[in-house]
Amino acid sequence: MMNLFGVPIPDDVAAAFLAAAASKRAEEAKKGYKPENPWGKEAPDTESKAKKSAGIAKKFFDAYMAEGFSREEAFELTKGNLNTKF
Repeated sequence: MMNLFGVPIPDDVAAAFLAAAASKRAEEAKKGYKPENPWGKEAPDTESKAKKSAGIAKKFFDAYMAEGFSREEAFELTKGNLNTKF
């Protein structure tokens, strides 16, 4: 086998080089990619955000029920509020 400079190298050396390169590539692929946080601060706590959102939805639903809407109407109105950005 010839290298880039036209110098012959033994087949066992070329095979070892290719095996090392392949294993290095496999190790890098195993590590995976973890993107950096673009804002430079901690990621928001999704569990607390979910609890807060559920609490707000429950308050909407209870308010509609207290005003005399049926369960189905209150549910549909609550869904509409959740899809609206204030």
